[in-house]
Amino acid sequence: MNKISARLLTITLASYALLQLVSCSNKVPTAPDTKYLPDFHDTYYREKIDAIVPDQLALYVDYSTCIALGQNSPFFQALVPSWTNAAKSFFAIKGSTIEEHSADSTFLLLRSVSEVNYADIKTAAERIAQGNTEGVLLTDGEYFQPSIALGNINNPYMAEAFKTWLKRGHDIYIYIEPYEEVYKGEPYQKKRFYFIFTDNRLAGNIYERIKQTVDRSQYDGVQLFHLSADHPALYTEGGQTSSPHSILSAKATPGGSYEIQDWEIDWKNGIEPLLVNAIDPETGDALPEGIPFTSGLHLDKSSFGGCHITEIKATVYNINQAYTDYYNSREAAMPPEEQTTSSECDHFVKIDDKAWRDDSVINLHFDTEYYNPASALDGSPFNYFMIRLSVADVELEDQYKGMFSFDSIDMPGSQNVSIVSSIEQCLADPDIIAQMKSCPIYTIYVKANQR
Repeated sequence: MNKISARLLTITLASYALLQLVSCSNKVPTAPDTKYLPDFHDTYYREKIDAIVPDQLALYVDYSTCIALGQNSPFFQALVPSWTNAAKSFFAIKGSTIEEHSADSTFLLLRSVSEVNYADIKTAAERIAQGNTEGVLLTDGEYFQPSIALGNINNPYMAEAFKTWLKRGHDIYIYIEPYEEVYKGEPYQKKRFYFIFTDNRLAGNIYERIKQTVDRSQYDGVQLFHLSADHPALYTEGGQTSSPHSILSAKATPGGSYEIQDWEIDWKNGIEPLLVNAIDPETGDALPEGIPFTSGLHLDKSSFGGCHITEIKATVYNINQAYTDYYNSREAAMPPEEQTTSSECDHFVKIDDKAWRDDSVINLHFDTEYYNPASALDGSPFNYFMIRLSVADVELEDQYKGMFSFDSIDMPGSQNVSIVSSIEQCLADPDIIAQMKSCPIYTIYVKANQR
């Protein structure tokens, strides 16, 4: 007997007890419990995260008047301990040269910055974006090149760095601090930028450390901007999962980016009359949308910073066969299949559009108007289905533009909009837009009874 035949025989024997429970019908014999669902999720559906090496912060400092004047800035000084404690490498941007210094000298180096003409902050940002650690860039945002007269006041020179980092699924936080710089006797209203390349899912990330020690609200004029194209911020009401309706007698188990709900009530005598086809107790009229079967998930529509999340969707997959195959493989101590397929189920679950639109709340209903349970509920003695929540559409914002413009020194009377232009070009990139419009939000696995 070859290895494939032996595998099939082993799995068939492991499934025999399940098959005895199923009558001569089209029902799919299903697994008896949810104990392997976390592993099933990790094997087939967990989002792949581009890993960042923790606790290896690279600090890049623009040797400019802006940073030299930071010695007089309470906000700049408040951040120095964070850089000193976290930096594992220190890079001085001096003209077209980027010099590496010992990170042990970070504190002294930050106190001894002096002006060097020109600054290749473009290369510095791209080095961070292509690296595998967190990175911070301190600069006035003026990208000077000796070969270009009058600087780069509308050159989107940081766009590629932004795009590279966001396509990897990470976050960029930017603190913007206004300050005045005098040049040839004339005052200029400038900005000091603190670009933080990180990932807010990384434990002990530099942005979280700063938040714990520095209260931005105590510093007049300091603003914060967040840029991302992945993992929008989701939170629940007083727990680690959504809130299944009490009618379901459900147990909800958290899993971080997903949860597992185990429903006890039956379909035809419980779920369908009480939730799908619910009646208004005061009027006796049928509720057009029924009653939500789970609620309490809140999504931050501004999670992406430069784009507003306007639409989300819930896609249901029948995983009866896929999960049962995985379950049987595990029970037989056989390696599961490397890939799995699950059929999509239309007209079964829908999002409460009003709650989403008005309150950014994700409540899930059954699709009462077009209710079609057949494609999802073909299992016996149980049914397993997966609800994947994802972003469906976004809308560009423009409120951030004024945050990044500042007086140009080399073109008096003009505004330097290079950072604004960089963000605009990043957010206009087709790959970034596509990434946001299909971004996963959360997954709910449901084990329910046979219908």
